[in-house]
Amino acid sequence: MELDLVYRTYRPLLLSIAYRMLGSVTHAEDLVQDAFVTVQQQDIHMEGGPVRNLKAYLCKMVTNRCLDYLKSTRKKREVYIGPWLPEPLVQDYMVAPGSASAAGQDPLQTIELEDTISYAFLVMLDRLTPIERAVFVLREAFEFDYCDIANFVNKTELGCRKIYSRLKRKIQDEPEVELTPSAQSEQLALRFLQATSTGDMEGLFRMLSDDIVLYSDGGGKVMAAIKPVTSSQRVLAFIQGLVSKSDSTGAVRLVKINGQLGFVLSSPSEAIPTVVSLAFRNDRVQRIYLMRNPDKLRHLNLG
Repeated sequence: MELDLVYRTYRPLLLSIAYRMLGSVTHAEDLVQDAFVTVQQQDIHMEGGPVRNLKAYLCKMVTNRCLDYLKSTRKKREVYIGPWLPEPLVQDYMVAPGSASAAGQDPLQTIELEDTISYAFLVMLDRLTPIERAVFVLREAFEFDYCDIANFVNKTELGCRKIYSRLKRKIQDEPEVELTPSAQSEQLALRFLQATSTGDMEGLFRMLSDDIVLYSDGGGKVMAAIKPVTSSQRVLAFIQGLVSKSDSTGAVRLVKINGQLGFVLSSPSEAIPTVVSLAFRNDRVQRIYLMRNPDKLRHLNLG
């Protein structure tokens, strides 16, 4: 198979795996690109070569490189300033699927964003070990057979089945991964935005879950909460503080963040916008994610 055809055929799948594994658009792009360089250098794509199942070989290569990357960056995560959040996938709101006008010309725009996991789910995945994450992503998101997954991660098929089964039970108890239907979540997000923009703090407070958590990722590069903000009263006070500091020249833009409605907040007084994602449970806001780290917004053109 010609290298160009291999690239066009498998790049979206490999980017999808790498992004879910790493939570980083930038590093997923770099890792997949490096994998194709290896394919070219070693003529792996050539017919009659040593590789019979090119798709499986590429998926195994990318999965193992992701595992190596996650292990090598473990110490960096431990000293990261404030909560670590994944890089968001951002799309213009009300843009038709496959449209070239996606916000920021995201490098992963070839992925069907409607099928991607939610941002809240991606945050939850980051709490798993690299092997757990690989097994769960490969099985849950891409429905690989256990025999293939075992080959990818160098584990036994039985071991992979046990890992997936255990994680499936564990994840069902996670509060932020119970997704509200899309249309309903959009209405809730719009209500949240309306209450915030009009200063209806009483109405906003009624929307907040008692055990809500707000995460703000500035990476030590911009102002952000160093620790997660917990409880409805503290989160409301935090939002009130943000509203009081904002000015009339600021702008709010509706976007899709990993397939769900969110917001981009921008202001002439700040060089870096803020990407806001919400997660709902029982019609109330369960999680709020504020992405402010400029390094994690570099792949987007949000100006």
